[in-house]
Amino acid sequence: MPPRPRPHLSGIVGGLVGFGAAVALLGAGLGGPERVDPAADTPAGAINPLPAGDGPPADASVTGVGPEWNVLNWGPGPRAAVPASFGYDTVVDGRTKQKIFVSSQANDDVAGADSIVNMSLSEDSGLSFLTTERDYPTTALNMTRLPDGSLFAVDFIPEWADSTQTSVNLLSWRSTDGGQTWERIKGRFTPPAGEQFAGTNRGLRVHRVPRVLDDGAIVVPVYTTYRSAPRRISAFLQSTDGGHTWTQRSVVPSSIGTNEVGWGHTKDGRLIAVMRTEGETPARLRVSWSSDDGHTWSPSQPLLDPGGQQVVGIYPDVVLQPNGIMLMSTGRPDNRVYIDYDGTGETWDEVRDVFTLYPSDTGNGRYDGSSGNQSMTGVGASRTLFFGDRCHVWGCKAYNEQYGVVAVLLNAVTDGVGKIDVASQLAGGVAAVTGDFAPADARFPEQRPEGAFDGSSRPNSAAVLSGSGTPAMTLKLDRPYSIDRIGLMLGDGQPLDANIQLSLDGRRWGKPVVRTAGTRDHSMRYTDFPAQRAQYVRVTTPAGTTTPITELEVYAADVQTFENDPIYGIPRGFVDAKNATVNDQEVEGWNSSSSLRLFDKFLDDNATATRPAPPVDHQRATFAWSTNDFRGPFTFSAEGRSGDDAVTPWRFRLVPGANATTPPAVEVSDGSTWTSLGSLSAVVPVNTWVPITVDTTTSEATVTIGAQEFTTGVSAEPADQLAGLTFTTGDPIAYGMSFFIDDLSIGGVS
Repeated sequence: MPPRPRPHLSGIVGGLVGFGAAVALLGAGLGGPERVDPAADTPAGAINPLPAGDGPPADASVTGVGPEWNVLNWGPGPRAAVPASFGYDTVVDGRTKQKIFVSSQANDDVAGADSIVNMSLSEDSGLSFLTTERDYPTTALNMTRLPDGSLFAVDFIPEWADSTQTSVNLLSWRSTDGGQTWERIKGRFTPPAGEQFAGTNRGLRVHRVPRVLDDGAIVVPVYTTYRSAPRRISAFLQSTDGGHTWTQRSVVPSSIGTNEVGWGHTKDGRLIAVMRTEGETPARLRVSWSSDDGHTWSPSQPLLDPGGQQVVGIYPDVVLQPNGIMLMSTGRPDNRVYIDYDGTGETWDEVRDVFTLYPSDTGNGRYDGSSGNQSMTGVGASRTLFFGDRCHVWGCKAYNEQYGVVAVLLNAVTDGVGKIDVASQLAGGVAAVTGDFAPADARFPEQRPEGAFDGSSRPNSAAVLSGSGTPAMTLKLDRPYSIDRIGLMLGDGQPLDANIQLSLDGRRWGKPVVRTAGTRDHSMRYTDFPAQRAQYVRVTTPAGTTTPITELEVYAADVQTFENDPIYGIPRGFVDAKNATVNDQEVEGWNSSSSLRLFDKFLDDNATATRPAPPVDHQRATFAWSTNDFRGPFTFSAEGRSGDDAVTPWRFRLVPGANATTPPAVEVSDGSTWTSLGSLSAVVPVNTWVPITVDTTTSEATVTIGAQEFTTGVSAEPADQLAGLTFTTGDPIAYGMSFFIDDLSIGGVS
């Protein structure tokens, strides 16, 4: 049976800004229309990979599964399977980036085999893995960063401490240079009094992820068998001396044998542990929680999928995103991710297939191809990278022993489409942040004022407020917004206090819109409130305290920024979309990273997307527009209603000039014929954002592009009310355009 095709991209998928003449319409370089090459069109029988239809609602949390790329893609023979990942924050060119380790194994899959590790490294948050080192000293499966900034890792397999086989040495490693060199540490572990190892080669297995908990101990899960127990157990070991000695901290009570623990914090401050079962075919998952920092655990219970059935799978991993959404990955069959939007792991709202590759439906063939061993690492407030293998050492023969490790982007976002990309505004110099900040720490370059807006919830990626008075941090945005939501994370589990106020001018401050007292955060908490017009956001903390502002998000009610939409999918709230997706490549957004892209390389089709709005008598829509391929018209239409019927009363288009020095023309349609309203004063440079306003009533429309106004009474259809905006490539259908929309605002004018 031929391999199944892997899942492709899933399509679950502002007011006018000041505009300087130099940025607006000066410069040259855009060519005019080009002759169409029919051979460049989609071949007969090809499938358009772009999603079509409606985006999800703006008031819902949603998840998108993005593209897949290679971490490793070697030729036949060299082994690379069972990926594990670990990332930590660095600063590159002024932006927080993740340095990500992805290990894969080349050893036989038998209990007595020593690990043989390949280590692939990314310096750019997982976009590229330019180096892979063979026979690396340790694995990313049990890797972490300690409070002193050093890296710490524990080998999967320990060694017997002596010939009596009554204790083991956990083989740990410490690096003070970012993983370039490692110092080996042997840490003795002896089971608690009255217990003896039984039945596990070299005592136990360490799996996965050490964490430094609130009491300062390094804690790591293991699975083992004791003579007193009838089944294998999942336990937690702790070290208070940097891995030189270990003791047992706790055991997860279970009525069935368990192993392969994935664990982490929940949004409400507990710990969650997800485990694979033993003695069941196929293996299933169970779950337990701890409310006392991992000293005791609730009896394990079946982990249930969104349909109420126990999840079948192996090798679970758990990630709590900075936005409070929890992801849990597992495999076998295939590779899947479960999503819990409330971040507790109590119930799972969705399951998504992220990577599928198997050669047959029979016998073990369903588990050949990708082994289902996988890992995840967070790379943003709403972005997580999933890592899976193409096949294990026992399942690669159908693929000619061609091993590999793949990465897949997961984008799980909260409700709300007005998230302001503060990090991009700060990087572009259009926003500023000031305050009473603690001195910089050379060990943690990510600790800086910008750290509060970098999308990372790791402990040191923060703006740390400190002072003898009342420490405060003030953010000045690029312009005023109608702010109606704040996301805030303080510290990393410590009880901390803060207030947040808003101001239009930076001098007069309103009452606090957010008040926190003694919160213990492991992700952001969101506060919604009636919209306030403001350009300044101030965070104050108690006098004489030191408070890390780990994450701060600001949302506006009057603009869709595309920063909180799953990229590569149809944006939320849009309908009737074709060849139109959220994108953060090619052209950066208007003082942001993401925008809506209309892509047209089709001879018989175009790109289109409609954003409905409540019907009004007078509608004003504003947006920023850009292009990097202006071969045909960009059409924008004001939608409306005539009685109970949907109509399109106003249709405009921006048509490229005949050559590189001819400015574009603005045209209006009467429903059958296009008429010129005039031309822009200069050519629009590629990759330059232009603000556009479309101000319409039922009898008149004014389009403002940059500083130029074009007014007309020529409508395409009569209408009683206005109700939204449509963007389209070409009219009639043209070929070869890429247009970008950002900071979209549609509203009534009183």
